[in-house]
Amino acid sequence: MTSTDDKTWGFLHPDCHGPNALLFFSWDLARTIEEQFKQHYSAPVAEQLEHAQKAVDRLLKQYVQIQANPDAFEGQSITLRLEPDESNDKGVPVLALETTPHLESLLLQMQSQMQQSSNSIN
Repeated sequence: MTSTDDKTWGFLHPDCHGPNALLFFSWDLARTIEEQFKQHYSAPVAEQLEHAQKAVDRLLKQYVQIQANPDAFEGQSITLRLEPDESNDKGVPVLALETTPHLESLLLQMQSQMQQSSNSIN
């Protein structure tokens, strides 16, 4: 994974293990997808999606290789696809992520915990 900016990837962070790895992964996932669509903006949408999918697969593999949280990432997958947006009259598709149930459950739990902790701070 390379980047043109100075931000460090979450999987490179020394605290990227155990439950923390899920937070780092969610940040890296959003960044990976965004960067791929920016880098390939002039390509057809299907090609953009293909590049983004390959990058997401590499990211997931990176988290497995560093054993950030084996229970969370081993054997899991995320599939990107475009779906019609019913709220949009122009039929512009939206990006959908189909995540294996185990990983999705863990990511949702992590997000819920983050929201609860930010609500308790406010």
